[in-house]
Amino acid sequence: MRNWKKSSIATSRKLLLAAVSAIALFPLSLPVQAESLQPPEMLSYSDLQLPDGAVFEHEDHQLTFAAIQDGLVRVTAIGAYGQIKPVSTFSKQNLETITSFQRTQDQGFLLAGGNVVMKIGPTGKAEWNYESPSTDTPGMIRSAVQLQDASCIAAVTAPSETPNASKLKLIHFSASGKVINELEVPGVLFDNVDTLTPLSDGGFALSAESFSEGDKEQIFVAKWKSNLQPVWQQRIDPSEDSQNLWITGLTEGSDGDLALAGFYNHPNPDGGYRYLTTGYVMSVRKDGSLKWMQQPDPSLDRSMINDIQPAPEGGYIATGTVNQDWHGMVSKQYVWKLGDDGITVWDKAINRATFNSGLLILPLSNAEQKDSALLIGTADGTSTLIKIGYLKQP
Repeated sequence: MRNWKKSSIATSRKLLLAAVSAIALFPLSLPVQAESLQPPEMLSYSDLQLPDGAVFEHEDHQLTFAAIQDGLVRVTAIGAYGQIKPVSTFSKQNLETITSFQRTQDQGFLLAGGNVVMKIGPTGKAEWNYESPSTDTPGMIRSAVQLQDASCIAAVTAPSETPNASKLKLIHFSASGKVINELEVPGVLFDNVDTLTPLSDGGFALSAESFSEGDKEQIFVAKWKSNLQPVWQQRIDPSEDSQNLWITGLTEGSDGDLALAGFYNHPNPDGGYRYLTTGYVMSVRKDGSLKWMQQPDPSLDRSMINDIQPAPEGGYIATGTVNQDWHGMVSKQYVWKLGDDGITVWDKAINRATFNSGLLILPLSNAEQKDSALLIGTADGTSTLIKIGYLKQP
């Protein structure tokens, strides 16, 4: 449920004062190199034609994307061997833009965008449609997901009384699209709401950029049960001097912990007026406590992490950008394997053009290959599809 363009472009963010409680500062630790393996080889590389506004979902052994084209929603899959095939086409109804997309348990689809949530059945027929009432404060449905019990959750932001800050409302739908409950998240104001993720225990997690006292953004991550009962919420500073920040991915690991990825701005230590950009990945335990936080090796210079996913054999694989110059004209695509403990197993910089960026990663389970994955990125503005991996030792 990711918009690939949003992952590749860093836009300026507004920092405002918000009435939230002070949260303890967690220091950012540098990754420690484990007994490393050689990074996997690049097995294939090809250009990829993606429609404007394509929104992706990670599935087992394939990436699937949805986009509005010629008044229709077209769903397309990219398989483990790079094969591209159409999956479904259906009317967009009142959906003018797509901000989230998910395949449902019945092999239909749940889509959200603007003020619309739409459930499509497996045959491409609309089963139910929700539109925010026009009497409500104008807001935007950022994401919608189906939970294990087939009910659905939508995250909706609306302007708050504080200028340029948003409040968040969660809406719980039955499997048939009836509104069961609504909850406005109290005590927090947001710059942006980034991810909404269903969890294996039946609940869901959300990540966002929240405001804190002192004109500073914090990472906000929270968990709820399916009935909107809060489980925990956490606000974290990625570093002592972080300024604007972005959250680009949230996923659940094999042990039930959560992993997040993103990047933040911070002042240049040489006193220059240009800010530095540093990527991060972090793990949050099932109880909401911070397990670890890591960033790429500082020698790789300006970095961003745009996606993180659990690796089939444990740990996580992330992708993003490193060695970006001041003007965003030169960079290398970055791939990073970490253990469950946050220790670096290997990392790899791919340099095929002047400006390379990793946007999405799909780890693959292959009996004959280790750390095999599909990568979607860009090379000098052209979308690319890369497969990496290496043969397991006998």
